[in-house]
Amino acid sequence: MTRRKALLTVGGGIGVVASGYAWSERRGLTRDDSVSEPAPSLSSQMNSLLTYAALAPSGHNTQPWSVRVAADNVRIGSDQSRWLSKVDPHNREMALSIGAFLENLLVACPGHGYHAEFEITGSNPSDSDLIQVRLAQTTETARNALEPLRLRRTLRTGQLSRPLSSEDVDALTHYFEQYAHYFPSESREGRFLAQGTIEASRAQARRDDVQAELAEWIRFPNADARTRRDGLTQESMEIAGFAGWYVRHFMSRESAMSRTFREQGVDRVQQQVSSCGGWILVTSPDSSLESLVETGRKTERMWLSARHRQVAIHPMTQLLEESPFRHQIGKELGVASPIQFVLRVGYVENYPKPVSLRRLVSSILRT
Repeated sequence: MTRRKALLTVGGGIGVVASGYAWSERRGLTRDDSVSEPAPSLSSQMNSLLTYAALAPSGHNTQPWSVRVAADNVRIGSDQSRWLSKVDPHNREMALSIGAFLENLLVACPGHGYHAEFEITGSNPSDSDLIQVRLAQTTETARNALEPLRLRRTLRTGQLSRPLSSEDVDALTHYFEQYAHYFPSESREGRFLAQGTIEASRAQARRDDVQAELAEWIRFPNADARTRRDGLTQESMEIAGFAGWYVRHFMSRESAMSRTFREQGVDRVQQQVSSCGGWILVTSPDSSLESLVETGRKTERMWLSARHRQVAIHPMTQLLEESPFRHQIGKELGVASPIQFVLRVGYVENYPKPVSLRRLVSSILRT
C-alpha cells in the first residue's frame, strides 16, 4: 500500500492538506451526469436548441439565464436567485453570461432548422426581461456548428508558458476589432496582470461575504452536484484523484470559511498565473446592456474557436471585482475602454472533454 500526500487547492479559495493511502473510487462526475431531460411543454427541436444555448459559461457556473417560449419566440431573462451580489453587484458579469447564452443559441439555430433575429428589450442588466429572439423555420441545416458548443471548456491547469503566435492571437481577437488586447506573460503588462490578480485574490480571500458566496456554489458531495446540476464541482475545478475524493467526503461549506482554505486558494492562483502564454483583455465601447451582451457574444465566439488551436482560456475576474484594482488596471495598461474580461490564455498539450454540469431545460423555463 502506497502512502501519499496531496495538497488540495481550488481556484477562488479552497484548500486543505490531506494525507492517506492509495484507494479505489468510481469515476468522477462528467457532463453526461447532467444530460438534460426534455421539458414536456416543448418540442424536441426547441429542447435541443435550449440545451445547446445553456452550455454557455457563467461565473461560478451559476447559469443565471431564464427563458420564456411562445411558439417560435424565445424571451431571455435572468434568474435573480442566481445573481452573485457580492462579486458582481451591478450584474455586469451576469449580462456577459447572457450574451454568451445568446451566442450559443444563435450558433445552434442553423443546426436545428432555424433562422434567428434578436432584439435587446431590457434597459439594464437588472431587468427581468432582456432579449427577444424571433425564430423562423428554414430548410438549411448546419449540424457541424454544434460540436464546438459541446466541446467548449474552461481550463484552469496545464497551460504552457509559450507565448501565443501572432497568427493565433489575430485569429482569436479579430472578432473584437479594437476591443481586445493581448499581452505576453513576460511583458510588463503581463507581469502586472499576474501580480495584480494575486493581490486581488488575496483581498477577496479576506472578505467573509465573498467567501461565503463562493462556498454556496461549491458542490462538495457528488449527490449535491447531481441534484443541483450547477456550481463548481471537483472535476470542473480540476481536483482529481485522492484530492477530489477528500473534498467530496470531508469538506463542506463551513470548510470554505477557514483560514487555511482561503490561504491555499491564493496559493492556487499564484500557481495558475505563473504558467500561461499571456493575457487577453476584452473591452467594450461602454458598459450599457447592449455592449455587455455583444461583448459576451464575441467572447464566446472566440472561446468556441480556441479548442482547435489548442489554446485554453481561463477567466480571472478578481482584478475587475475588487477595489482599488478595477480602477487602476486601465490606467496601468493604457486601455481607455471599459474592461469586461481578463482572460488567462495559453497552449495546452491535451484538451480534455468538458465536465461542468448543466441544469435541466425545464428548470430555466418561465411561464
